[in-house]
Amino acid sequence: MLFSIIIPVYNAEKYLAKCLDSVKNQTYGDLEIILVNDGSTDRSGLICDEYCRNDDRFIVIHKENGGVSSARNMGLKKATGQYIGFVDPDDWIEPNMFERLYQLLADNQVDILICGYFKESFNSTFHNKIMEQSIIKLDRKKALNSILDPNGFKGFTCNKLFSSELIRRNNISFDEEIHFCEDLLFCCQAFLISKNIIYDTTPYYHYIIHDGNVSQSQFSLKKMTSLIALENTINILGEEDGITLNKFKNYYEHMNISLLMNGIKEKKINKDIREKLKGNLFRYKVKDLTNNFVKLSCILSRININLYYVIWRNLKSISARS
Repeated sequence: MLFSIIIPVYNAEKYLAKCLDSVKNQTYGDLEIILVNDGSTDRSGLICDEYCRNDDRFIVIHKENGGVSSARNMGLKKATGQYIGFVDPDDWIEPNMFERLYQLLADNQVDILICGYFKESFNSTFHNKIMEQSIIKLDRKKALNSILDPNGFKGFTCNKLFSSELIRRNNISFDEEIHFCEDLLFCCQAFLISKNIIYDTTPYYHYIIHDGNVSQSQFSLKKMTSLIALENTINILGEEDGITLNKFKNYYEHMNISLLMNGIKEKKINKDIREKLKGNLFRYKVKDLTNNFVKLSCILSRININLYYVIWRNLKSISARS
């Protein structure tokens, strides 16, 4: 059973060899490894070419820079496998990841397979709770209601395999105008039309945190597109019976407040952006938010944004010293 693994590559020469070796050396070998070099200006493109010369399972596509969604979409167009997976170029995977997922497929007819993951720093400090090993069968409602659980499988694409038939039949792709939380939106769209999902809680994927991660930046116009992704997610899930949207609303307000505070701190937002983010504080009812800290932050921000900013700065300062 052929798996197509899509790896979007942009200026990742420091980490790329470890990532590609971890995919190349999988104990399950029936892989199509699609490298999409998204206009890299370092040696990433040359490294991709080298792997293609030495292993015919590797395919490289060189394109102008268009962002990670554009790169993944290019990979989706090229993929020929029965299942499609994603690996980010600064991460790496356990050698038996795809063998284990293949074994689950051999015993079950599923649309999406999920595995656990390590969230770790380069010094191997782990930042997430590792669940006890178990195999969990989910329908789309259970999967969507738990996708934002703090210690769950989350809305990453990289710890999942998607049926290519499911993706193509329903014309699912990444929104190229969204640069953050685009993977959560993609996963929710896929879950929404899935019948059978299996989650192996064993961590096989290593998600590496470093200063270059997009998610580590505090404020940017690109990161503001996360709000569009979350709003779109809430809108498409709102018509599905049995889906609890409060966690998504909470995440939206948490992200919005973080962008507003960091934008003020870094003096990166103009008046229009500041007013837009302030207006977003009223998008959802406070009673619908699931986290008490987010609730309180939302209330105080609505009353007096400058007062809350002082409180926020002090809390950040205390947290940094502890």
